[in-house]
Amino acid sequence: MQIVDKASALKIPPILRLAFRPFFLAAGLFSVIAMLIWSGFWSGFMLFPMYGNPVWWHSHEMLFGFTGAVIVGFLLTAVQNWTGIPGISGWKLGLVFVIWLIARVSLLVMAPHPAWMILDLLWLVMALLFLAIPVIQTRQWRNVLFLPVLFLLLFLNARMHGIVLGWNHVPLSTVALQTTLLIAVLMTVMGGRVIPFFTARGTQTEPITRIPWREHVALWPMWAVFLSSLLISSGQPSMWFGGLCLFAALAQIPRLVRWRTSRTFSIPLLWMLHLAYYFTVLGVFLSGISQVYPQQLAYSISLHVITVGGIGGMILAMVVRVSLGHTGRVLQTGKRILAAFVILFIAVLVRTLLIVMFPGLTQYAYILSALLWAVSFGIFCIVFWPILTQARADGHPG
Repeated sequence: MQIVDKASALKIPPILRLAFRPFFLAAGLFSVIAMLIWSGFWSGFMLFPMYGNPVWWHSHEMLFGFTGAVIVGFLLTAVQNWTGIPGISGWKLGLVFVIWLIARVSLLVMAPHPAWMILDLLWLVMALLFLAIPVIQTRQWRNVLFLPVLFLLLFLNARMHGIVLGWNHVPLSTVALQTTLLIAVLMTVMGGRVIPFFTARGTQTEPITRIPWREHVALWPMWAVFLSSLLISSGQPSMWFGGLCLFAALAQIPRLVRWRTSRTFSIPLLWMLHLAYYFTVLGVFLSGISQVYPQQLAYSISLHVITVGGIGGMILAMVVRVSLGHTGRVLQTGKRILAAFVILFIAVLVRTLLIVMFPGLTQYAYILSALLWAVSFGIFCIVFWPILTQARADGHPG
């Protein structure tokens, strides 16, 4: 960690020493609460939030409230490794976090109003600025990509708020798909950087060299899928868009065959990353199927393969790994975290495969998958609460 004044850094409460600490922990806790509310809604005994309808709230909060918080926590932590400039901490980090938290509470209990939209956009604007300044100062052009990604996340957040406020008439399903695909692109970029590296180190095998043409083949079609999704406004199935999704998913194969997945089966922190990436690819492929053959496969099935299996799985694996690594601990998981991994992937099977096989159980599948998610991330919160709220094990700042 590049902090000049170690004594001053150690005076900062541990929870505010780096962005991953408050955002990873709070995002996990929030997702547990959000899923309990969601399961309560489908069970018919819980009064739902006033802001937007139940489906809007669930979609928005899991994509922006939960996933957005993890993305911000990760990027504002990683930026100091990229640039050599200390990441935000102390009161600046606390301010961004508190605004995020107030936005979550506001969207849970308040009626729709532009003020709550502004509040929910403000924390992302601040995060974008705190990321942009060191990246631009040090001319880290390799990582400048994350600035437009955060800007697009900000834009889509505003667009989804506009649905509730009556400012646009784009279907919620369209904006949810666009946001999911943007996050999938981010996972494709980051996955290509870290998964081969982590795999080689974790399995103690030779480095997996980067072959540019394979990376371009994997990345550009995914970007094309996302950018093409921005042209969709009706919410109706599109044959050409479905074909593009199918191509983008298949274009991942040249990259995946080199990742030595079979060697990771005994290392949970590795196979979790691999499995989450595979779920993302599968979800994009199924999105193509749902566009080409909408009568055979519902859009929500393919979407939740990405969101629960891909995004949820990648988040759980990365927050565990980053939290251990940045607090000076050994990169090993115990039985409880292994159980959390397994439970989460049972959740995605319940939310997708069970519904496909037994449509009559759809409502029960919604409830059960939400509860399984809550258990999975609840385990993470219990195990990592002391890790994220206490000082590093090696006594260093961070």
